[in-house]
Amino acid sequence: MITVNLYVGSRYPVDRAKLRAKARQVLTERGISHAQLDVSVVGARKMRMLNEEKLNHQGATDVLSFPQHQKDQLADFPMPAGIPPHLGDVVVSFPEAIKTARRFGKRVDDQLCFYLEHGLLHLLGYHHD
Repeated sequence: MITVNLYVGSRYPVDRAKLRAKARQVLTERGISHAQLDVSVVGARKMRMLNEEKLNHQGATDVLSFPQHQKDQLADFPMPAGIPPHLGDVVVSFPEAIKTARRFGKRVDDQLCFYLEHGLLHLLGYHHD
C-alpha cells in the first residue's frame, strides 16, 4: 500500500488525484509498493523560509525533499504492523510551477507532477551528480 498525504493551501487550485497518482506511479515503477510520504504545495514565502532555514540556501526554489531516513536504513526502522515506512516529505512551490509552466507552455498540474517526481527521486537516493 502506498499512502500519499497531501497538504495543499486552499488558495491553490491543484488536481490532488493527479498528484497522488504521479507519486504512486513513480514509486511503483521503482519497485516500491509499501510506503508513505507527505507532499505539500506551498507559496513562495514558505518555500523561501524552508530553503533558507533547513538547507542554508538563499531565496525560493521549485521543490525540496526531506528524507525521513537514509536509503539503506529504511528497512531497519521498526514500524507498527500494517503501517508503511515513511519515506519523507516533498515540498513543491505553486508560484514556481506557474512561472515554469507558462515559460514552457505546460499545464500547471503537469509542472507540479514534474516537481513531485523530481523530489521523490531525491527521497529515493537519486541526486544530480
